[in-house]
Amino acid sequence: MYHLPTTTLRYYEDLGLLYDIPRVKGRRVYTQEHLNRLGAICCFKDTGMTLKELQELFQAQADDSGLDKTCEILDIHYQRVLDQLTLLKKNERHIKRKVRFYHDIRTAKENHSKMPDWNDYRDREF
Repeated sequence: MYHLPTTTLRYYEDLGLLYDIPRVKGRRVYTQEHLNRLGAICCFKDTGMTLKELQELFQAQADDSGLDKTCEILDIHYQRVLDQLTLLKKNERHIKRKVRFYHDIRTAKENHSKMPDWNDYRDREF
């Protein structure tokens, strides 16, 4: 499902991110609760949260008095994700212009026509 090596799963156990995993004949059996937790770990890691921050988040969630800390951690992470999205969108626009520019160069060479000028692409939206 998450295609993680067993060493990663054991490491998450060592860090306390996954715990109380039952064993059957010496093999770990992950419950739906574990899979949900693993889904959250993957989501947060994929969006840049560190393992230390994940530990803090899960500790705050487990503590009845940790609601403010939970909200703070999530608010900070959410803002980081929004910042990443803004940067990715900006970079995507630049790459899109480059793709169009070089495709137009190829077309111009094939048709023996005037070569495009990057200045005509610099501020255009495609």
